[in-house]
Amino acid sequence: MNWILGAFYCGAIWLVFAKLKLLRLTLPLAIVLASVGPSLIVALLFCAQYFHPFTSKAIVLEEVIPVTPQLSRPGRVTEIEVQPNRMVKAGDVLFKVDPVPYQNNVARLEASLEQAKQSKEVADASVDMAQAKLDQATSDLEFATANRERQKKLMDEKAGSQQELDAAENQFKVASAARVTAKTQLVQALLSVEVATTQVRQIEAQRNDARYDLDQTTVVAPSDGFATNLQLRPGMLVGGGATSSLVSFVVDRPERNRGVVVAMFNQKNYLRIKNDQYAEVALYNYPGEIFTGRVITTVDVTAAGQMPVSGILPTDVANGSPSRFAVRIKLDRGDELRIPGGARAMAAVYTEDIQIAGIPIMFLIRAKSWLAYLM
Repeated sequence: MNWILGAFYCGAIWLVFAKLKLLRLTLPLAIVLASVGPSLIVALLFCAQYFHPFTSKAIVLEEVIPVTPQLSRPGRVTEIEVQPNRMVKAGDVLFKVDPVPYQNNVARLEASLEQAKQSKEVADASVDMAQAKLDQATSDLEFATANRERQKKLMDEKAGSQQELDAAENQFKVASAARVTAKTQLVQALLSVEVATTQVRQIEAQRNDARYDLDQTTVVAPSDGFATNLQLRPGMLVGGGATSSLVSFVVDRPERNRGVVVAMFNQKNYLRIKNDQYAEVALYNYPGEIFTGRVITTVDVTAAGQMPVSGILPTDVANGSPSRFAVRIKLDRGDELRIPGGARAMAAVYTEDIQIAGIPIMFLIRAKSWLAYLM
């Protein structure tokens, strides 16, 4: 750029003083032209590269969802219904896994659950029986207690016999022991109910997990979009907790991401970029064209600014080259353009400071866009 501006400057001097001879070139004027002109060019270039950030590192990003069936045990793929790189709707079937083992598991757990519920009903009935026995033992104990007290009173009044008192005392002890036994049986019955209830809940949870597994044998599209890199084939085993992504599903761009380019800018002038500033983007897909847009997001963090979780103290947290920061630019014509994910671009953001210095950047991005025809 400095060579181009210098050539224009020298050409203007030649045109004025040599070709058209509008002015006579004197030594003082030559000294002024040789000092002022280059100084203005250097100042203009400095303001251009500092106040109007430019980068050749811009890219169009896509949202890609790795599709993996959440199966607790391996299953065999039976059908693949999706065609690669063809648009599908959310909920459309992508592929199916053999459901028979999972159906059998659900049926087995349904039977176990029914058996557990019956065991709980038996435990509930045992609680009722134990409670009835406890009520009977309590009633017997109350009667034995009253009889013993009556026999003691008769003995005190010399109207009873020792034999009858001993019999009443023995009846009291038997009734007291019977009540303790009945109370213990009630506690055991209640514990049996708790155990049966816990077992029912455990089997219900296992049954629900089995039903979830069965549902996962039919894998559907998570949203509108298309599947790509489809290497899945019938007969392959999937699931079991160790399966990596089987399908890369590219999400249909929502409105907020349509026509958005992510540009990476140097730190020296990144802070001058603000939302809603005017920007220009040159896509390599469209050589010779410049697309206008606006800054919609500045991302004030990079991977270098994240401290990883580790039990080892870091030795150097600022190594490597200075990080670049991401800026999201939405193109004015983004809805009209076909912009594949991964498309590279150049971008420039024009701030409100020294706006005339943006002219060299405008020339630079246009020149590089035309050169894209040759690259």
